[in-house]
Amino acid sequence: MRTADELDGWLHEHHLHGLWNGVAGGPSLSPHLWKWSDIEQGVKAASELIGLDSGGRRGINVRHPNFPDRMTNSIHMSVQCVLPGEVATAHRHNPAAVRFIIKGSAKAFTVVEGEPMAMETGDFITTPMWTWHDHRNEGDEPVIWLDGLDVRMVSWWRMLWQEHDEARQPLTRAAGFSNRVRGHARPLWLESKHRTPPMRYPWGETADALQALKNSEESDDPYDGIQLAFTHPVTGGATLPSFSCELQLLTPHRRTKAHRHLSNALYHVFSGTGTTTIDGEPFEWSQGDIFLVPPWCAHYHENRGADDAILFSMDDWPATEALGLYREDEVDA
Repeated sequence: MRTADELDGWLHEHHLHGLWNGVAGGPSLSPHLWKWSDIEQGVKAASELIGLDSGGRRGINVRHPNFPDRMTNSIHMSVQCVLPGEVATAHRHNPAAVRFIIKGSAKAFTVVEGEPMAMETGDFITTPMWTWHDHRNEGDEPVIWLDGLDVRMVSWWRMLWQEHDEARQPLTRAAGFSNRVRGHARPLWLESKHRTPPMRYPWGETADALQALKNSEESDDPYDGIQLAFTHPVTGGATLPSFSCELQLLTPHRRTKAHRHLSNALYHVFSGTGTTTIDGEPFEWSQGDIFLVPPWCAHYHENRGADDAILFSMDDWPATEALGLYREDEVDA
């Protein structure tokens, strides 16, 4: 090798890279918005064409236009539908998963570690890593929910998956058991075999908390409006070790201050209309839409409607915080 070009060619042939040519990197993660009308059309078509036989899933993955297989490098969101009479068969995996119910039913439920958890509209259910779970719809209407997973993060190492011996795992606990024994009055001797026990957060309780904060004079966060977190059932901290799930309410014509943080934030519009401006670009949203705020992008929210707007979000700040990387700044907008 007599020249730098020859050296670069030799390194390339041997799967090596000289840092004098820059640090190799993939495409950038830019803000993006997925319209509910498109997602809904895909879910409807899949419901007619795709079955759930042999453990099949009927989920529509939300993917970033710059990436062939993901929407972020850490967390993932999709929309899943189970039709009346169907069962998404029991399994477990090392990615942690959450379910936020878009269209629910009192006769539909997820069974997690032997406990049936109802899937009514607005409910939030966790299936932490390596917990057995299956989904059952015994009602008369399709049930649709958001799936959120840290599968992209887990795939940095390896994803593990195991099917249950039975399509429907046995029911070993009564409905509501976890909520009753993991509330503020709890048996301290009762230990969970999982670092993060599964939990259902009923919409009725969430709505009551939002209303209580709305009636309070000191409840409004300057960056996120009236905000709740679905807290860990044992520690009271972030929902999961890898990401936090939150809900925020923006009153009519409310505009938040702008800030940026070193974490990915995925949003689903549960109700209302508005605009989130990300690095100067406005993204107009309405009920059902999903949008991404990538790390370190300045952003603020604005409710432009006459009714409250409610946003559900998944944010990987617990992972970046655990690594000592998290930071947040207020910015001018």
